[in-house]
Amino acid sequence: MVILIFLLILLLGTLIAAVFSINALIQTLHTGLPYVTTPPWAIDWMVQNLMVREHDVVVELGCGDARVLVALARRFPRARFLGIEIQWWPYLFAKWRTRKLRNIKIARGDLYRYDLSPAHLVYGFYITKFMDRLEVKLKGELLPGTKVISYGFKFSHWQPIQEIPNPRGEGSTLLIYER
Repeated sequence: MVILIFLLILLLGTLIAAVFSINALIQTLHTGLPYVTTPPWAIDWMVQNLMVREHDVVVELGCGDARVLVALARRFPRARFLGIEIQWWPYLFAKWRTRKLRNIKIARGDLYRYDLSPAHLVYGFYITKFMDRLEVKLKGELLPGTKVISYGFKFSHWQPIQEIPNPRGEGSTLLIYER
């Protein structure tokens, strides 16, 4: 009986993993954006170096599992945070991960349908083919002085005010822009 229960649990786990994998593949093909997380060094740098004031609004575009938002929300508990995620399974994980943090809201949907004008800081980890469209949206909606941080990918017509390299000398950099 114990072996049967173990095998059923193993089968259920395998089926769940298969569903998540297939969904991730379909979403990647549909959106063109794979699910890739921000590396720990970049999150650590943001937590240690960003100045987020009381009542600021921080938005993460494509928040995934919300690890960036959680780290920042714990460091700056009086600010407000919004994560936008299009894929359903990272969205659900983000909702679960942020359930005890009252200053974070997680929304599911296409970031282009959200008004980003209340943001004081915007963070995203995208790929080159999306940067031009995103640049137009950000320039059209964000107020002057709003900081925009991109992990690894540059905007075509916008010069970063600061580039933070990976301390190990490998991989991508954090690019900081100001509207």
